[in-house]
Amino acid sequence: MSNLKYARTASLGAGEPGRPEPDLLIEGAPEFMSWPLIEARTMSGVWAASPGHHRVMRGEDLIESFYILEGEIELFEEGQAAPKRFGPGDLVVLEPGFRGSWKTISAMRKVYFTSKV
Repeated sequence: MSNLKYARTASLGAGEPGRPEPDLLIEGAPEFMSWPLIEARTMSGVWAASPGHHRVMRGEDLIESFYILEGEIELFEEGQAAPKRFGPGDLVVLEPGFRGSWKTISAMRKVYFTSKV
């Protein structure tokens, strides 16, 4: 077993498909694809989404940071007046307890790191 993990983001191969749970769906029919590298206390990998809008709720013990490779999203945080728009090159952190929604404007891919705190 190797202690070196890597992903070549230009050619990821087959990934793991997903969709938001029906009760979290706001608009559209977004589809997800993920390519996990590490699945332990800290998780990392590449994740992609097609356009759509769904609710996001992070636990009080989970922090996620991600770097957008391509596409555009808007994050709506509960209690905030306006969404924030992010695109290629942006680094974003969803702190523990984040509540709101995620709108994929154009097909996107990100590199993510999620950790239990």
